[in-house]
Amino acid sequence: MKDKLIWMALAINLICPFRALSQDRPRAVELGIGGSAINHTRTMVSDFHVTKGGDYVFTLEEKLLYGGVDLYSALELNPWLYIDLQGTLGLAKYCDSGVMKQGYSILAGPGIQFRPFISSEWVQPYLRLGMNYYHKDFPTAYFGQFEGDITKEALWKAEDAWNKGNTFDADSFFPLSAGIGITGWVSNRVGVRIEGDYLRSLGSRGANFALGSVGVVFRIGGKDKRQSLRGLERIVERVVEKEIVKEVPVETVREVVKEIPCERILDNLMDNVTFDFDKSDLTPESEAVLDEVARIIGLFPEDRFMVSGYTDARGGRSYNDRLSHDRARAVYEALTARGVPESRLCYRGFGESVAIVPENADDETRRGDRKVVIERVTWDPLWEYLKNNNQ
Repeated sequence: MKDKLIWMALAINLICPFRALSQDRPRAVELGIGGSAINHTRTMVSDFHVTKGGDYVFTLEEKLLYGGVDLYSALELNPWLYIDLQGTLGLAKYCDSGVMKQGYSILAGPGIQFRPFISSEWVQPYLRLGMNYYHKDFPTAYFGQFEGDITKEALWKAEDAWNKGNTFDADSFFPLSAGIGITGWVSNRVGVRIEGDYLRSLGSRGANFALGSVGVVFRIGGKDKRQSLRGLERIVERVVEKEIVKEVPVETVREVVKEIPCERILDNLMDNVTFDFDKSDLTPESEAVLDEVARIIGLFPEDRFMVSGYTDARGGRSYNDRLSHDRARAVYEALTARGVPESRLCYRGFGESVAIVPENADDETRRGDRKVVIERVTWDPLWEYLKNNNQ
């Protein structure tokens, strides 16, 4: 029954994007500004006239790109799903009766971003789907009559690779967009975003076109990305010592690498994994700590670890033995769910055998005895015994 509840909770977390994030941080909000390039064909025909020899002469121009200003905002729903709102103001040149004029376009709409590579802290690729409103004040035609043709019989026609068969486009329509992008963070709060989208009109009168944008993103709230760097700093310390060799008038610099044992790192982290009285459920604070524990264990792929559960002194011995077993198993299952192979873990419950605080002490003081620790197992016969006699 307990296993079913665990899998049900995991399923709810996956299918419900609006679940609460960790209580120790707000949702991330991203705000950005940048520039855009819009690939929207504008065919311009001008200077039509007939020569003395009876030839038809005209000027044909086809403009593909025009630029714009891009505004961007996004809100984190969970680490792999964001909603956003994007808008682009475009400025396009067009020809009207032989005169070049300045036009504009507005593109705006919401979208959903899928960021599946949530383990990446500093480079975040994503896929985007959106619904947009597009409006322009300049004409875009693929078929027309030459101005100045006295015969009224000469016609021109242009083909667009993405809009075959069109004669003209509506000034306002609703396109769907599908795109891919990437955000690279240069600091904890500032990044650079690059995105490309293909927009397809809902209806026959709108146009299909592409848009590319690049800009600067500012981030408010969310997970502190600097924690990943601090984790690496805790694992390896580099100390450079200078050694003077007196016999030779040359200085020799020797680099000494001192590795901090992973047990020491895990002990410090597991101090923050505690349980409520008479409970084996992980607290929200403990869940956040176990994310870091799983990452640290992943840095030592050759090592094996035992998860040990303990209770405080209150309660019967047999009951505490079972409760400590359940607590160790809860941490064991949480780590395997985060990608730690089962072949590298085992778990045991030791009840109240090492409880320090007496049972008549207050609950907050006894909380320190309600814990789970992780120990590295280096002795092969011991590991074989633990795995063959797993609880």
